[in-house]
Amino acid sequence: MDKNDLSYKLLSLIREKGWDDLTSIQKKTLSPILLGKNVLIIAPTGYGKTEAALLPIFNSMLNDTSLSPVALLYITPLKALINDLTHRIDWWASKLGFIVSRKHGEVPQKEKSIRLKRVPHILDTTPEGLEVDLDWATKFRENYKNIKWVVIDEVHELVHSKRGAQLSVLLERLKEYSGNDFQRIGLSATISNEKKVAQLLFGSSQRDFNIIKVSSNKNFELKIHKVEHQGETWTTIAKTVINKIEKPTLLFTNSRFSTERLFEELEKYNIPSVFVHHSSISRDDKNKVEENLREGRANLVICTRTLELGIHVGDVKKVIMYRPPPSVSSFLQRLGRSGHLIDHVSCGEILCLYDHEVIESLALSELAMQGKLESGKVMPFLDVVAREAIGIALQYGEVDVNRLYSIISSSTYFRALSFEEFLKLIEYLANNNLLKVEGNRVKVGKTFFKIWSFNKNNKLAWMKDFSEFFSFVSSDETFLLRFENKTVGEIDAIYVYKHLRNNDTIRISGKLWRIVSIDLNKMTITVVPANDGEGEIPIWKGENVSRSNLLPKKISKVIRNYKRYLDLNIINNAAKNDLKNFVNFYLVHGLPLPNRKTIYVEKDKNEIIYATLINEKVSNTLAHLLLYLATKDLSLNVSVRSSIYGFSIRGVENDLMSEIVNMNEDELRKLIIKSIMRSPLFYTVLKEIKYSFGKIGNVSLHDDKLLIKEAIKQTVYKYFSIKNTLKYIKMIKNKDIDIIHIEGISPLGRAVLNHTPLRPWITDLSIRIYQAMKGGAYTVSELSEMLGISEKSLESRLKKMRKYDSKYRTCNFIDIDTKDMRWVLLEDFEEIVETGDYYNSFEPIKLDETYVAVIRPINNEGNIEIVFRVKELVENPENVTRRIPYDEVFELKLKDPSDPLVMSISPRYYFVNKNVIKFLILNAVSYIQNTRFG
Repeated sequence: MDKNDLSYKLLSLIREKGWDDLTSIQKKTLSPILLGKNVLIIAPTGYGKTEAALLPIFNSMLNDTSLSPVALLYITPLKALINDLTHRIDWWASKLGFIVSRKHGEVPQKEKSIRLKRVPHILDTTPEGLEVDLDWATKFRENYKNIKWVVIDEVHELVHSKRGAQLSVLLERLKEYSGNDFQRIGLSATISNEKKVAQLLFGSSQRDFNIIKVSSNKNFELKIHKVEHQGETWTTIAKTVINKIEKPTLLFTNSRFSTERLFEELEKYNIPSVFVHHSSISRDDKNKVEENLREGRANLVICTRTLELGIHVGDVKKVIMYRPPPSVSSFLQRLGRSGHLIDHVSCGEILCLYDHEVIESLALSELAMQGKLESGKVMPFLDVVAREAIGIALQYGEVDVNRLYSIISSSTYFRALSFEEFLKLIEYLANNNLLKVEGNRVKVGKTFFKIWSFNKNNKLAWMKDFSEFFSFVSSDETFLLRFENKTVGEIDAIYVYKHLRNNDTIRISGKLWRIVSIDLNKMTITVVPANDGEGEIPIWKGENVSRSNLLPKKISKVIRNYKRYLDLNIINNAAKNDLKNFVNFYLVHGLPLPNRKTIYVEKDKNEIIYATLINEKVSNTLAHLLLYLATKDLSLNVSVRSSIYGFSIRGVENDLMSEIVNMNEDELRKLIIKSIMRSPLFYTVLKEIKYSFGKIGNVSLHDDKLLIKEAIKQTVYKYFSIKNTLKYIKMIKNKDIDIIHIEGISPLGRAVLNHTPLRPWITDLSIRIYQAMKGGAYTVSELSEMLGISEKSLESRLKKMRKYDSKYRTCNFIDIDTKDMRWVLLEDFEEIVETGDYYNSFEPIKLDETYVAVIRPINNEGNIEIVFRVKELVENPENVTRRIPYDEVFELKLKDPSDPLVMSISPRYYFVNKNVIKFLILNAVSYIQNTRFG
């Protein structure tokens, strides 16, 4: 078939578009789609994949006399893509007599209501939008019984994630609900495991399928520029960028922090029409940036991966990447944003700060030219199964457990899930009252509406907004920045707790904002524009992106063949010098060049470095194992680093790697799991998934084994590799990997040191507080800054730690100079008093006064009163304290028989140990006298 087989209406619109012909991918898809086959379309950006899917579908829609809305569902991972695609699809559809509508969380309510009255033939939505419709939209979902086609855009973005698994089940639910084996068409950038992706996408469909692709060898021109930075790095980078801008330019960074920081620096040079675009700025701001790009008004947009995907942003002249991207796929997506059309050349440049980044950039370029891409794995996420089981129960009111299993296990993701495993999950959800099981019938339990609540006010910490149930988009705790009832951005909660206070100025969306108030309950920050001054740039979680597992092998090859790059214009002179110096270190010292089968053991002060080219997940696993072994005593004076360039540990003297190599495999496996369970990565995953299983309170090792096991599996899937680490250690043991001890730091060792250290993360808050307080006296506010814990939570824990049964006891006194309450460790109190740092707090003004110490014992048997003169307390405190018959006192306060006012202004101290009671009586006297006479 060719385009002439299409309806005359479509041919007329093709001419109206000004197209001389269809693209190669558009020609190839006509026949299989018109024949009703499932199709996976694979092509780089700019090849017209959307029209390749839609033109034959439009043709079939025109010829279908039984067509009823909703006939075509177009699913895409980004809400921003929906707005763009709706306009793009509507250009064709409206002229053909079809109604197009969009559905996502930011669509105005008025527009959502219209679709009930004027049901669209074509609906553009996200996986979350389909989830809402099937679970909750009782009226509208009736229209899905007419579904005939489903197009899934940006498949490569979804397939290896929870959202991909969610969508897979949703398509099976749609098939079961509609009774139609509808046609499925996927659109993807270049991927490596095409057949597997097709199987995941097409699920239980009985239709034949085709994989249609075009060559991914799109021409690109790449330059690798080593930035020579002496002095202020950001200033040098900004100046370099200014000299490279070709309107319009996209500058990709690997983090939101870098995006904001670079914008701040460029702002000093008054470059017009420079914008920022990342996931933490508001949708309105994103729309304005995208419009400025499309209309050709932007000189430069500094962005993260939010602009990697197929949002239409017009003709981009050039792409700059600040530091190498994390993967070949990301590299190609970013580079492909310039020269977007098929016959155009993509032009890009990578700015590197270090020698290893030059080599890494060369490796990415080589892999891209060879068409080698990462092949991701998929995991049967049990939290997806749990949520979809609840969704199905919401949809039908109640459902037979066998039918529930049949629908979910139809998804390729969960085909290996046995019925026995499924029943154990259902039983666990029922135990947590998330589901209610009566015989074989399953319905939603009471806990569901407790966790996902419609009440947006006065929510408990564990309660979620109802809309969050439908989404697997990562929902780290964040504060919304609000100005005049509009959201202007968001910041990670941990950053707010640690760093932000009222009247602080921060920078986000490239603008300065002054904080008016922080609402801890509603997780909002009210801000107003700040006209001048400097603003702190927030640091978000997830700023460190894992590197591709293809890089270690390719980097080794680039190093071996380094001479060929010295004659190429792809790298600047500074990069060539770095490459030569990197290699010369090993040649001069008679060492083998860096590779995957050599570990260089180096030492920098008190840090041992194991420099080698290594899979990052293996490196991360080994680093966490070292950290676990080094911190059995819960010391905070140890840290590790991990990267594709090796790993390191700081703060230990003994050779822990030798201990690891000498352990047997079973022992190692257990230790690796223990080290993972102590990692903050594990607790982040556990916190993320626990509510999907209906777990509200503390997690029990005995009662919540299913939840803990799943959290471990998902943590390993994302960050670690137990299997490959055990294999790696075995290779060391068998001497398949050489260990070479060298003096000084090698270039590879320096690459390790350029990565951020990971310190022990102690889950017991009391231990963290103890470590932070050791040797000092702090206010709650100061400790909150140090620990990143809200003041309210911290004060509550400090009060608990005063009690006599606490392992790490605290007590508090009043700082007379500042009137602040300061907290100290009981074991440090006497030493802190004797240092004299708080002299006035324990030094009465008048020694001739008499007071009464009112003491209430722990058992509440009644108060006792001890009369003392201040002079006696100062000169011979034991004469006073030995009259106290208790080792522990519940409450201590003072009074003066001749002055009733004293009782009202006296400090009250609780859970006081007899060993420090003299200091607290002195503190009380000093405070009372300072208040009365000072």
